[in-house]
Amino acid sequence: MIGLTLRSLATATVLVAAVSTAAEAQMESPMRFGVKAGIALPMGDFSDGAGLGFHVGGHLGMPLSGMFGLRFDADYGRYAGEGFVDNVTLLGGVANLMMNIETESAFKPYLLAGLGYYNVKVEVFGLQGDVSELAFNVGAGYNFTLGNSNMFTELRFLSIQTDFTATNTLPIVIGLRF
Repeated sequence: MIGLTLRSLATATVLVAAVSTAAEAQMESPMRFGVKAGIALPMGDFSDGAGLGFHVGGHLGMPLSGMFGLRFDADYGRYAGEGFVDNVTLLGGVANLMMNIETESAFKPYLLAGLGYYNVKVEVFGLQGDVSELAFNVGAGYNFTLGNSNMFTELRFLSIQTDFTATNTLPIVIGLRF
């Protein structure tokens, strides 16, 4: 009975220590989560069948070394149709390499570039077709604070490499980081 109580006490102590260590590490963690929303402008051939869209998403970012970081984005975009196209939706994700640019300003600029995978779904006269393909993006943005909130805004050129042509768009977003 005493052996069982000692093992239970030791297990509880180890569990409490592990949970408190994990909680401390999480509070000090350099990983940041963000959410974003904005407009998206179709470009090139994509603008022939799609109008202005909206773009929402989230990301998880972490520093790598010095001014470089890594950010994983998950995005959703929906575009009004033009001509015979009813609407177009994009759903996908990108792994970005980020470079923070050091300044004395309250606005902290950064550059990003990455590769990912997107699904493009087109609805024409009520019929749907979709394709999933490799994508890349390049962009720029800046971080700033508004009151107690960590905000960012960015502009990215996103290109999804479909079989016949590229689906190109320019999301312009504002977001909040936690």
